[in-house]
Amino acid sequence: MGIRAYLSDWASRDNYDEVMEYLAVTETQHAPRFEFDDAPQELRELITVAETPRSPERSQWLNDFAKKTWAVPDGEAEIVFAEDHLNAIRHLNRYLRSANAKLKQDGYFVCAFDTSQKHRAQIFSRYPKIIAYIVYFFDFLWHRVCPKLGLTRHFYYYCTRKVRKVFPRPEVLGRLYYCGFDVVSEQYIHDRYCVVAQKKRQPSQDPHTYGPLIKLRRIGKDGKKFNVFKFRTMYAYSEYLQTYIYENNDLDIGGKFRDDYRVTEWGRYLRKTWLDELPMFINLLKGQMKLVGVRPLSQQYFDLYDKDLQELRIKTKPGLLPPFYVDMPETLEEIQDSERCYLEAYLEHPFRTDWKYFWKIVGNILFRGKRSK
Repeated sequence: MGIRAYLSDWASRDNYDEVMEYLAVTETQHAPRFEFDDAPQELRELITVAETPRSPERSQWLNDFAKKTWAVPDGEAEIVFAEDHLNAIRHLNRYLRSANAKLKQDGYFVCAFDTSQKHRAQIFSRYPKIIAYIVYFFDFLWHRVCPKLGLTRHFYYYCTRKVRKVFPRPEVLGRLYYCGFDVVSEQYIHDRYCVVAQKKRQPSQDPHTYGPLIKLRRIGKDGKKFNVFKFRTMYAYSEYLQTYIYENNDLDIGGKFRDDYRVTEWGRYLRKTWLDELPMFINLLKGQMKLVGVRPLSQQYFDLYDKDLQELRIKTKPGLLPPFYVDMPETLEEIQDSERCYLEAYLEHPFRTDWKYFWKIVGNILFRGKRSK
């Protein structure tokens, strides 16, 4: 590429319509396919109207429909339609909890929001790229960081007359699961992301933070659950999407999810360099983990394992350096065979087995460049 072409590219703007067409395909490629033909008549009518071209009549109909659904007594509504797009709602979890309380069991909650990808597309279609990157950086700090930090949250809302928070798609989906819903459909309607969720349980009472250090519930020795410390590599609330991702994404080589959209770009770098696992030394010092051992698993992953291997796993502590890096298995069955081989050897000769595995793992990582994805 010549200098003139290079400068021309940096002075160009993205085509907004083309970007949105691309996002409409990529952001929903692992979304569930919900058959609206089998849905309640009111829900089918709502989706049909929402898909019609934008007009004052359409907006009025949707506003009236939302007011009607929220007027139903708690626990009796079959459908609740969000009164505004979620970006404009300050206390979003409180609002989603209210929707959960309003619905009967298996009732439907329908909402829409502007994704962070759409927000980025708007910026890059409005400015030349060289300026857009600068604008996007400060916009990210203002709309994505400031509303979530205790020191800046009140200042942000004081300066922002109308709330315009920016949400990544995984965060909104995770919040829905956190507040007791299962997602049954995702799609772009025009250029706004529409989600249909179904009430399945009461909202979670677990505390949630946005900090860089997170605690993940994992299964340890004797089947007891403990908190594993890691640096955040996923969007907020992504941990509540574990089952949803498993149901709609295939497992990749190495037993991880394929196309896991919950992982941020910064998170991919942390994982590649293992920096995200440094806080796990806290678990090592607390005696919850050991240096060499099988990975600490979430309940969802643990349930995928064979019963005999589950029983073997809980006989010992999980470790920081897993036998994965000795055998580099690719399928879930191979992963189980690798762990079973290690655990059986460890239960007979603990020190000798960990000593042998430690040097094999270190050698494979440092001199053979073996990595997990």
